[in-house]
Amino acid sequence: MNKNLLEIRKVKSEDAREWFVFKFKIWRDAYKNIFPEEVFIDNESKLVEKVKDFDNKMQNNEKRIAYVATYDGKIIGTMCGSIKSSYNHFDEYADLIGLYVDSRFQRCGIGTAFKNIFEEWAIQNGATKYVIGVLKDNDKARNVYESWGGKLSEFEEDFVKLGIGYPEVFYTYNLKKVK
Repeated sequence: MNKNLLEIRKVKSEDAREWFVFKFKIWRDAYKNIFPEEVFIDNESKLVEKVKDFDNKMQNNEKRIAYVATYDGKIIGTMCGSIKSSYNHFDEYADLIGLYVDSRFQRCGIGTAFKNIFEEWAIQNGATKYVIGVLKDNDKARNVYESWGGKLSEFEEDFVKLGIGYPEVFYTYNLKKVK
């Protein structure tokens, strides 16, 4: 990989369509053995409404964060988070909601860079801990979150798609202020 072609930056409004097309592709790759085809079709059918609502959801301020990684101008990674988790059990936590990296660019440090950006932002905005939710059967992502020092919570809940629950587990992290 030519590092000169890699850029990690805050998301822009004009990234909306490419953000979701990228996410749909990553979901198909990552969850093909977990979700039935109907889940992907349903998700992808909502592209227009997702793009319209993009600026409301993907922001960079004291409450939300959203970044992209691009390689030669094309999105190869996305990250978004919130200073307050929407999970009932983790309402005192910041939430690294989504972190996706194209499989061709994994193991290049992009995910870790996203994590570090999120952690710095969360600390600056008063968080002392954060959570990452992940499908229980997503071993690849779980291995990454464990390698980052995440502690597996005993709490589990279902991630519901088309009326079917898929077990989700949670990794928690403590944030330390850097002096």
